[in-house]
Amino acid sequence: MGPRTPRLTSTTAILTRLVEDPDDLAAHPDRYVVDLFADEDRAEKAWLRAGTPRHFGYNDGVITLTWDGVPLLGIPVWDDIVVLWIYLVNVVEDYLVTGRGECSFPDRPTPIILERIRGGALITIGETKLRVDPLVFCRELLDAAERFWHWVDRHEVPVNPGDQRIDRIRALIPRY
Repeated sequence: MGPRTPRLTSTTAILTRLVEDPDDLAAHPDRYVVDLFADEDRAEKAWLRAGTPRHFGYNDGVITLTWDGVPLLGIPVWDDIVVLWIYLVNVVEDYLVTGRGECSFPDRPTPIILERIRGGALITIGETKLRVDPLVFCRELLDAAERFWHWVDRHEVPVNPGDQRIDRIRALIPRY
């Protein structure tokens, strides 16, 4: 049996310049963002350049999420990527504990909702709604968040740690 193909794919990218035209960002993302994993050195420099001294915890960027090829989150929506990853992890945790996790983007009324429905779960991000396998979705989203926090640690970016809860939340999955 070969390696399992993830159903949830993600990228995390940091903005390298101010976005004045969201349509231009959507049409030309390479002009605005650098992927943290595709170009680690450039991403680290962009992150540290964008942060204020001794406080690099707020940096605008883009997280893309795709489930079985269907885009859930991505360009042209951007926000503080640290907070977005924390919010996404919180949604998973609340879902695993109560059957419904919900938040909104930090500075926008865009909802992110994961809720139990008959035969699975429904993820809603903005106007996009999609049925997902809840166990796989939660596991793979936590894996993606953990990958982000490992990048932060590897590059010694001084932000509030967010990965310490992931193992505890992941332990909730088998009980679900």
